[in-house]
Amino acid sequence: MIKEAKITYRVKSEEDEVRFWNNKSFEEKLSTIQILREQYIALFNKEAEYAESRKRLRRVYRVLK
Repeated sequence: MIKEAKITYRVKSEEDEVRFWNNKSFEEKLSTIQILREQYIALFNKEAEYAESRKRLRRVYRVLK
């Protein structure tokens, strides 16, 4: 088995990452953020806190509306 290593420099890597996200649409960026939020909530067992915060958000939304 041949092992390969690719050397990348941090500045170049960050530039590539910025370029990647600049090419994505607003909807794709928002979708990715939502997926990451859901993964965080599941990983750290935050379902109860998340449900509670959604209740408060709905209540504040009604008052502001």
